[in-house]
Amino acid sequence: MQSCPKREHNFYVSTAKFLFHHPRYGIVIVRDPIRLADAARYELSPLIIYGVTVSGLPIRWLTFSSVNQRIPLSVVLQAAWKNAEGLRGLPDILRVNRHLANADPTLAADMARVGVRFEIAEAKDKSLSASLRSAQDATRWLARKNLSSDPSFSEAIRALCSDAQRDHDFSARRGPRSLSNRDLEGRFEQWLSQSMRPPASVLVDGVDWKTGPWLSSWESSLPPDRPRYFNQNGLDGRTWLLPGGEPSNDLSEENETPFEYGHDNAAEVIKSLVACWPNPSKSIAAAAGITMRQLQWFTSKQATLNQSERSILEYILSIEYDEAMGSYIPAGPYVLIAKKPQPIEDIYQEISGGGDARPCEIIPSQGSADPSWRYVLINAYGKPPSIVMAPRGEPITERLPKLIMNYEGGRAVSPSFYRDVVSTCARACQTPQANRQEMSDFAKRHEQRWDDCTWMPD
Repeated sequence: MQSCPKREHNFYVSTAKFLFHHPRYGIVIVRDPIRLADAARYELSPLIIYGVTVSGLPIRWLTFSSVNQRIPLSVVLQAAWKNAEGLRGLPDILRVNRHLANADPTLAADMARVGVRFEIAEAKDKSLSASLRSAQDATRWLARKNLSSDPSFSEAIRALCSDAQRDHDFSARRGPRSLSNRDLEGRFEQWLSQSMRPPASVLVDGVDWKTGPWLSSWESSLPPDRPRYFNQNGLDGRTWLLPGGEPSNDLSEENETPFEYGHDNAAEVIKSLVACWPNPSKSIAAAAGITMRQLQWFTSKQATLNQSERSILEYILSIEYDEAMGSYIPAGPYVLIAKKPQPIEDIYQEISGGGDARPCEIIPSQGSADPSWRYVLINAYGKPPSIVMAPRGEPITERLPKLIMNYEGGRAVSPSFYRDVVSTCARACQTPQANRQEMSDFAKRHEQRWDDCTWMPD
């Protein structure tokens, strides 16, 4: 008979990333994570989330407390193994991270007394962190069937814990249906077929445990805070803290002027350019005097840059505001690299004015072509040329004729001109700042190639 695999539980504790308590609204859901210090300005108090997950399976049990009235870890485990049907009682192995082990040095001995092996996860073990991350995400969508009109902390936390228990019961009893993965369904079914192992009536005496920065380590990756407002969902009664200014009730036509000053699409244009830029994003950020994280926050619209930083970034990437269009455009000229289909297609559409160009691949009329790269000339009407470098043998290079509208195929050029294209691209790729200057110099060197406002090689 095939023996059942060892029963393994992941145990984790953290400050809740998306749930807070408010004296007026009760439990509040934060759509985008917020630092605890910023949350305090909205009268939001943090919660502690405790979770036990079956290793490798979507079966979890959660409970919550305040930071100041923490639940002893052994008491949490006793409740989980007693009340969570899907956990099947005591495991063979309980896995925690080193922070939790240090927070309660008695926990290992407590587990040994009830026959559970206590393991501290290695740094390369992703199962535990994945369990915590999944649990944090799931807290935003608890059923809220026990929503109470009483916003007091004790009542709000009672209702939240009831919702978490109900969510676990529903997941465990419905079985492995709708998991869209036969292997996972099989393991889910095998797990639930195991007998229960109820803990002793009193597992251990609980002791307090120590908090630390590790509880809210997720704060370190958050962007600077931005304006937020409370919003209550009229359908299910949930209260959210949403980013942005609070919507005005006065939406008269006279006051509706969202595009009065144009559309600030700089973040979108920069995101596409960075994805095609020859230099890594870290180098682009350093050239602009910002961190890579600041650049990522800006392009994902999670934070803004001050005017000086933004101006430098726009200059390096050759972005200008087009008064006629009322939006920012990539002005060029550029040397770009085809890495991902969507960004290169988006940038081509922008610099060619929607396809008003006769792009072609530059091929030497004599001698050998570059063995590593193919060079596609983007010669938009009325603009200096840009060049897209495409790596030979890569799938995206074969897709370029479909991504670049009006592509005209290969065009033979003199060996000297071809060498100038190759050497220009090499110099333009050295630093983020070199790109614009090298391509501007290239356009000046070959001004005679203009034909009816369209730049073409001989």
